[in-house]
Amino acid sequence: MKPLSFEDSRRLFTSRVFGSENKCPSNFEEVSNEILKKCGGLPLAIITIASLLASRRERSKNDWENIRNSLGSQFAINPTLKGMRNILNLSYMNLPLHLRTCFLYLGMYPEDYEIMRDDLVRKWIAEGFVSNSHGTNLEDVGISYFNELVNRSLIQPARDRIGQVCYRVHDMMLDLILSKCAEDNFNSLAYSSEDMTRLHGCTYKIRRLSLVSQVDRITKKTISWRASDSISQVRSLVWFGDCKSIPRLSQLKYIRVLSFECPNSFGDSHLDLTAISQLFQLRYLKVSEHWCAKLPTEIRGLVHLDTLAVGYGSIPSDIEHLPCLSNLKLGWYAMIALPERIGNMESLHTLHGFGLEMSSLEALEGLGKLTNLRSLKLCNLGDDECNLLEKAVKFDALVSSICKLRNLRYLLVVGDHDDKDEILGSVSDPPALIEEMYLSGWKILGVPKWIGDLNCLHSLELSVRETKNDGITILGGLPSLVYLYLIVATCPKEEAVIVSKGLFPVLERLTFLSEEDVTTYLGFEAGAMSKLRELSLELRVPQWGGAAPAGMEHLSGLQQISVTLLGKPLEQVELEVGSAFTPSFRLRSSVSAPFLLSLQWVRPVSRWNRWLDPFICI
Repeated sequence: MKPLSFEDSRRLFTSRVFGSENKCPSNFEEVSNEILKKCGGLPLAIITIASLLASRRERSKNDWENIRNSLGSQFAINPTLKGMRNILNLSYMNLPLHLRTCFLYLGMYPEDYEIMRDDLVRKWIAEGFVSNSHGTNLEDVGISYFNELVNRSLIQPARDRIGQVCYRVHDMMLDLILSKCAEDNFNSLAYSSEDMTRLHGCTYKIRRLSLVSQVDRITKKTISWRASDSISQVRSLVWFGDCKSIPRLSQLKYIRVLSFECPNSFGDSHLDLTAISQLFQLRYLKVSEHWCAKLPTEIRGLVHLDTLAVGYGSIPSDIEHLPCLSNLKLGWYAMIALPERIGNMESLHTLHGFGLEMSSLEALEGLGKLTNLRSLKLCNLGDDECNLLEKAVKFDALVSSICKLRNLRYLLVVGDHDDKDEILGSVSDPPALIEEMYLSGWKILGVPKWIGDLNCLHSLELSVRETKNDGITILGGLPSLVYLYLIVATCPKEEAVIVSKGLFPVLERLTFLSEEDVTTYLGFEAGAMSKLRELSLELRVPQWGGAAPAGMEHLSGLQQISVTLLGKPLEQVELEVGSAFTPSFRLRSSVSAPFLLSLQWVRPVSRWNRWLDPFICI
């Protein structure tokens, strides 16, 4: 990769430090230019130093000069890996002590691994890295630690294969982390049985162990090991990849974090974890959806357990007796009803993956007692044995319970449900703090008025039988809405649906899916959706009139359109969509960014299949 020019380097640096390309104060220009020269035009070096300077609470010229003096003078002339590591090390040495341990824990993950924020934060909490000396919720404090590492560019935001936000560590940053871990005996990695043999012979105690295992093509074996003296006091054990055998867990008396993660392959392996009932220090247990976890029938002795996340398998019968359990998560394939006494589990902040229609009415009513709950994911797979009256009663109990969850931030219900009784539309007092709500399989008559009261809502998926201008006005008035996925069965033929000026002030991504050709009835006024960058139209109709929505030229910030048509040959789609949409953008007075028109042809798919992957990523 070629180094950046000095002007490009300056733009990158100032935009990161000052938030604008042209706002470097005059008294900082000389020292900033000297810092840039020492970075040699390398983006990673520039971003690392700029992020370090941006993290300072007070901007001091003397501080900047100290950073400049810490940079080697030869790096700009002859950039080397050693010089780059020195720059990264400077950023590490300027971390507060409480962030250093959190940063080093990233060494538990393999190279290029997709790290999920909440998963990492909960491991930090289990290890005792997060302090709530001021009485703040531990997870909130942990997220603030994480955000600080992101702001310092020590962790990089990314997207996984299904579009979810994840995070990665640059390979050079990971090299630095592993070298620091080795110096401090912070953690150890093993990629083979030979590595494990070496670790067994260590004279020092292994504190944290990360196993990266693959099945040998010839022997069909994976890493094998036993709990030797050097490993018996391990606090974190994270196993990535295939797992054919596990050690005697009962010997790991000090373990706090136990995680089995297999991100890239499916299997039908079973893990016998019945011995965890003896691990009284255990605080975090995760088994990915690729294994069936056999848990003990009773675990009430695990009084410190904070997170229990398993892909599928049964859950212990006494789970409601765990006093510290904050996060209880099952995968898509679990097919398990809510515990009967779920209302007793008042410490829960996260509840994911339980079946809605297989749960009892008592359990659904008990949900309303979980007043600390922040994230709720339930699946509704259409139990044929559940009659319509019983189903309506259960959904009514669910909605009533949700309205009592005043701390709820995230709600997802997977699966199709036709709300003919307008249970959802009759809500009078919704959780005011909710930020994300995904109900695309829950078909309702129209946009409920109460949604307009959700001022914190930034992501919404909704399915309505019919959309009218009053519904669009309700959604368009949401002050924080950034992402909208709207499924519409029909549009009123007697009136056009117009997005008026000033509506959707911060919306960036819009997906409009219809079972009719609604493009003729949809239009945009000048000044509507001023921040919209991505527009996706999914038309599930065999015939399309060939027209683009009126007023497309008013969407001045639009950078990408994706048009998906059902059942037409791709060549025909390309011709029709191109001729319909291209003229709209010739009318635009200016184009702020390259415009991309994406064309797709798809077969019919289940409306909620799109939630399968993110739902099982526990």
